[in-house]
Amino acid sequence: MRVYREKKTLGASERNEGQDFVDHRSQDNPQRLHAAIVDPDAIALFVNAFSKGVPDLPAMMRALKLSAYDGLEALRLVEKPVPEPKAGQVLIKVEAAAVNPSDLMFIRGRYGFTKPLPTVPGFEASGRVVAGNGRYPRWLVGRRVACGVQGGEDGTWAEYVLVDAKGCIPLLPRVSFEQGASLLVNPFTAWALLEQAERGRHRAVVQTAAASALGQMVLRLAVRAELPMIHIVRRAEQVEALRALGAAVVLDSSAPGFNKALARHCNDLAATLALDAVAGDTPARLLRAMPPKSKVVVYGALSEQEVKLSPGELIFRDQGVEGFWLSSYLGSLSLPGLLYRALQVQRALATDLQTKVRSRIPLEEAVAGIRDYQERMTSGKILLTP
Repeated sequence: MRVYREKKTLGASERNEGQDFVDHRSQDNPQRLHAAIVDPDAIALFVNAFSKGVPDLPAMMRALKLSAYDGLEALRLVEKPVPEPKAGQVLIKVEAAAVNPSDLMFIRGRYGFTKPLPTVPGFEASGRVVAGNGRYPRWLVGRRVACGVQGGEDGTWAEYVLVDAKGCIPLLPRVSFEQGASLLVNPFTAWALLEQAERGRHRAVVQTAAASALGQMVLRLAVRAELPMIHIVRRAEQVEALRALGAAVVLDSSAPGFNKALARHCNDLAATLALDAVAGDTPARLLRAMPPKSKVVVYGALSEQEVKLSPGELIFRDQGVEGFWLSSYLGSLSLPGLLYRALQVQRALATDLQTKVRSRIPLEEAVAGIRDYQERMTSGKILLTP
């Protein structure tokens, strides 16, 4: 993706907020770094205007412990010792922790990996760094950050969490803890998926699960970039909701004639890239409707089924399927590249990458709150507030 700018008339205090769109491949070159240095928002990533005072740490903390991969029934609120950071790590006092579909898959043992039990779930959160082990980790102490956990450490559904210092994203002063709690999983994924469309010079894109929080982010970014898209939803009432956001083509997969309509629009728009969050037989259905040499990027598995494909599409139509995992994407970025994207994504949190928060749930009410979210995921995200 290119440099983000909101669609509005900039005031005098905002004229350095962003420039016109610039090729994403320039993120690491000297001119791009020089531009970042004189950008007020980039400076704010390094110079924190808040007090760096850190309170004394307690010996114990509350956390949600998963004792078996049996879903919500295996979650219990417990007290456990506050961990100490190892080399390269920071300890974060969690202010808000997000609950995502990937978390629900993890607690049921259906994610891409498991951790030794018992463990604390939760892949992303925001908070303040209160301790660090190493030069850069100590520099982060006192700073407001968003963070992600993917390794073997306990997750974010707790009062404190240990993370790799390089996995912390310093928050701009105007970004709240609530916004920062959902900075990584959905906004960064939406940004990265649209980068794929841009890098591959695709003329049009198809996306499934378009009514989801992430799907709506992709929609808004595509509208801004004037990238034609075909949005697929599962219920009729979701069609008008997406059209209200600016979507030109929205298809209900439960409607009669869906496959023919999808093929017609894919042919008319020359849609050669599909972004799929469902898996199962969905990638095959997409490829059958798309032109030869098309590609499906699978970034989710809402169906909880393995991808099912006929070799015919792959061999005779020169089509393909590949996966996308945010952790691998973030790990592939240089530090300047990561900070460049962090700046652009944070600028869009109040607009194109905004997250609708339905409720804020204390840890002691987490199980009931997560169960409600599980039943109505498109109604908005819930945040755990330790």
